Amino acid sequence: MKPDINIEHTSSQSFFENIDYQLWSKDDAPILVGIGIRAPENIGAMIRLAGNVGCRKVLFVDEEENHNLQKVKKVATTAYKKVDWQFVKYREWKSFIPSDYTFIAMETTSDSELIYNVSWPDKTVFIVGDERYGIDMDTLSVSDKKVYVPMIGSVKSLNVVQASAIGLFELVRTRFKY
Repeated sequence: MKPDINIEHTSSQSFFENIDYQLWSKDDAPILVGIGIRAPENIGAMIRLAGNVGCRKVLFVDEEENHNLQKVKKVATTAYKKVDWQFVKYREWKSFIPSDYTFIAMETTSDSELIYNVSWPDKTVFIVGDERYGIDMDTLSVSDKKVYVPMIGSVKSLNVVQASAIGLFELVRTRFKY
């Protein structure tokens, strides 16, 4: 016998319908860059995340031409058409970034700062890396800052989408005026 439960649900669409946070304009919104991200589920989730935080654009830097766009679209949901995103070649990706943006790489290096202590620039390019190997040294060398998330438990790495979400929502949190 099933318990007597209320099967009504809440709706995030209706909850956020009349809220406009205005944390940034389109010209200074963050840009998300994924270096070597190949799993279509991660690509789709990053596009959706970019739609959640209002990213200006998302660049997926990869030399591969073949991506399962049906899976990407399924995971990205409505963000697939609403977010400005594209695949770009490694030698070209920096040309898609306005010159007044600051590059912040999410990576564990000897000079990485704890993400919660970072002074975020007004215009941020947030860079995450390959699901297996992280961000390459050439990209790290052009990054203005490197940040890391503390790993408290026994697992010492994050999925690229988790890392992106933590980083972008930390940027959002620092912009809120309470």
